[in-house]
Amino acid sequence: MRAIQPDRRSAPSLIKTVALKLSEPQKLSLDNGIPLFVFGNAIHPAIRLDIVFDAGSIWQTKKLVASTTIKMLKEGTASFSGGTIASKVDYYGAYIDLQASKDTAWISLYCLQKHLPKLLPLLKSMLTEASFRTRDFKLKNKRQKQAFIINSQKPKQMARMAFNKLIFGADTAYGQAASEVDFDLLSNSDLIQYYQQQFHPDNAYMILSGAIGDSDIKLINNELGSVWREGGSKSMLPLDFDFQSGYHPVLREKALQSAIMIGRPLMLRQHPDYIPFLLLNTLLGGYFGSRLMTNIREDKGYTYGINSQVMPMRHATSFAISTETGTAVTQAALKEIQHELKRLREETVSSDELELVKNYLNGSYLRALDGVFNQAERFRSVYDSGMNMQFYKESLERIQATTADELKMLAIKYLDPASMVTVVVGDELQKPE
Repeated sequence: MRAIQPDRRSAPSLIKTVALKLSEPQKLSLDNGIPLFVFGNAIHPAIRLDIVFDAGSIWQTKKLVASTTIKMLKEGTASFSGGTIASKVDYYGAYIDLQASKDTAWISLYCLQKHLPKLLPLLKSMLTEASFRTRDFKLKNKRQKQAFIINSQKPKQMARMAFNKLIFGADTAYGQAASEVDFDLLSNSDLIQYYQQQFHPDNAYMILSGAIGDSDIKLINNELGSVWREGGSKSMLPLDFDFQSGYHPVLREKALQSAIMIGRPLMLRQHPDYIPFLLLNTLLGGYFGSRLMTNIREDKGYTYGINSQVMPMRHATSFAISTETGTAVTQAALKEIQHELKRLREETVSSDELELVKNYLNGSYLRALDGVFNQAERFRSVYDSGMNMQFYKESLERIQATTADELKMLAIKYLDPASMVTVVVGDELQKPE
């Protein structure tokens, strides 16, 4: 039989209508009251378990406490040394990830289903009897400080820290930033207090995804369903800040490149403008074929890469355009960014470009929600904002319904450079004309 060869002289037809295959997770509860959300799929014999706490940096009373506390959980417990934890995880081909964001801190376990009984005792020990040995803390803190000193000299990191302070306020929940001296002020007792206050069942939820059986759920309840401890009272750092737009140069002598960040505070996920603005952001700088990339990278050659992004959190959102350019073309790059913002405010997007970006987002949603592990990840993102999986279906429908005129109105409302902060870190900086 002769194989049929595709006609490569013309592009394949675009699929303009995407039907997301989403389902809400099964909601259970452990004996200690921790909500457990289950995304079951028996195709692959693997499991992912996420344990999420309201223990991000917005809850800390001293800088660096949230991120250091969660990372110390793998350094040793009353029952297992740090070396034992690492060797057992490696022996069973598993992976444990420990992270802290502004809002939450979490532990993620990835393993084969058959090895879950061997690994859950490690998680239980980390959550209920972490040792926080002084020697381990000093070594961890020293390494973190050294890495911070190196990174904080990079223009990109300097710009990010300055931008965050200007967007949210230096002493607020989302604007706080650590300095070198904060590592010296941090103590082991700070971590122990935060661990006892934040890492308890009343402050947590779990997401279980993969090849889940009833025996796995029972096992998790047996190991993690008891009352570990009762947490103390907690209070979030302040949110309010009087945002002021403007140009903020930061001198970095002898820098070969300048780091640029331009942006502003934005609406929360629940706001009716949020989803259409995601489409506008994609068109501006949210993918490789965006206007910023086409102009400033492909046409002008001022940078290797430039992007714009929307960064949603539980109580705040920010919008940022970021890039690094050669020192000699910094001002020229700033002018081109302003030019692209002006175009969106004054010109209506063509139907062809709008259709292209919508189709790109169709594919992005399909990719981001492919498989139970990805869906579990996406669920965690919106659950922290009080929403469920329906958010993705409704948001994609809203994107497809957005018109060019709506995008222009959003650009007028949100993309005026005069309403934004512009941070430039580099050498021989000048205010743009």
